[in-house]
Amino acid sequence: MQKVWPVGVDSLNWVHPIRWLWRVACLPVLMLLVILEPLVTFVFAALALLGLLTTLFFYLVGPPDFPLWTMLALSLAFAIALVPYHALIRLASYGFKDGGARL
Repeated sequence: MQKVWPVGVDSLNWVHPIRWLWRVACLPVLMLLVILEPLVTFVFAALALLGLLTTLFFYLVGPPDFPLWTMLALSLAFAIALVPYHALIRLASYGFKDGGARL
């Protein structure tokens, strides 16, 4: 017969060290992401807007073989790239919402 670890009060004791290790590992990543967030947001939003305006300009006065849909897709990709960046910040900050009092 195979021994099975009992699930009970002792199994809950492993939750706190794992949670603590998660917070310790995510803290430097979170600090880096939060420090770079204004720069990343500005650069990606500026590239998205600049790409959109460039696409509009070249569509109106540019050559007939201008890659309109490629440029629009690239501009949209820069705007959408901010979503995973902010999701990564939210993932790394999970558990720090209470000010770290339980750390």
